[in-house]
Amino acid sequence: MLRLLRSVAASLILVLSTIIAYNLFVSNPEGILLAQASDKIKCPRCGYLNSAKNPDGTLNTDCDKCGYSIVSFSADKGPSKIDPKIIAKYAPEMKATYNIFRNKCSKCHTLARPINTDLSPTKWEEYVKRMMKKPGSGIKPDEAKRIWQFIVYDTVKRKPNFFNKLPEKEKEIARKLVSRFENESK
Repeated sequence: MLRLLRSVAASLILVLSTIIAYNLFVSNPEGILLAQASDKIKCPRCGYLNSAKNPDGTLNTDCDKCGYSIVSFSADKGPSKIDPKIIAKYAPEMKATYNIFRNKCSKCHTLARPINTDLSPTKWEEYVKRMMKKPGSGIKPDEAKRIWQFIVYDTVKRKPNFFNKLPEKEKEIARKLVSRFENESK
């Protein structure tokens, strides 16, 4: 009987530890992973301990001290830069814009996030405008436009499989942009 009780207790401990381990992370539909082990989330940039939730009860996604993203997306785990050999083949203006993109977009989150995220030109435009409005982003309207142009150009050049799956209207937006920059460099 004692052996049976020990076996049941061991099974319960295994089940409970699995449930606890599973609940340490919550994954939402956008792929955000937030640690739930405590009520605080440490900022990866400045180390500040942030409340896991905002006063209104929503999940806190940005550091309250420095504004850096305290959430992790699957795209954050991919390459954190574009191979210089690839950039070398880009139109001159796009090579220059890569530096703006790199400097501005890494202020608030990993550079891997935009490099490894697949969005249509229209969705990128919305996203860049939203990022421009974030406090501390330092992205001016003309820079936002150039960043958007770079991301669309890069999508066509570096992600042909994704680009080919886009609706024709989105492909046309991207083709015109690429054509414009490549014709200017001739």
